[in-house]
Amino acid sequence: MGMTSDLKQGTTRFLTGGALIAACGIAAAACGSAAAPASGAHGSGTTSGATTSAAKVSLTITQTGGSGATAKHWTLRCEPAGGSYPDPAAACAKLTKLPAIFAASPHHVMCPMIMADARTYLVYGTFLGQKVHQSIVDGGCTLARWNQLNQIFN
Repeated sequence: MGMTSDLKQGTTRFLTGGALIAACGIAAAACGSAAAPASGAHGSGTTSGATTSAAKVSLTITQTGGSGATAKHWTLRCEPAGGSYPDPAAACAKLTKLPAIFAASPHHVMCPMIMADARTYLVYGTFLGQKVHQSIVDGGCTLARWNQLNQIFN
């Protein structure tokens, strides 16, 4: 009987110790996750400094196609505005008001495959922190995006 009593006490101590270790682990994880955003928010990390100094938008844009049209090519940077586009500040003001213009197209959507003039915008670079590499055609599923870009760049 003495051995059974000792065994029960040992099990109780083990469970209590195990629960204590688990509680400490949870508390440490909570403290660590709370501390990580605070250090990044103050800009002490090297990644934060690099992000704030980069342009909000940095794109290379090529417009091709159309009847007898020659290809046009520009670069555009926003915040600070710059690049080879003739009026980068105006283009940036319009483009940054369209945060979803380069978002992924929805899948399983039927699109009209009527191409108006086979004009295309090839856009690559970064837009609001996201990488962009898209071909936007004057027709089909990208017609609405093409119209938005065409209002900005023509």
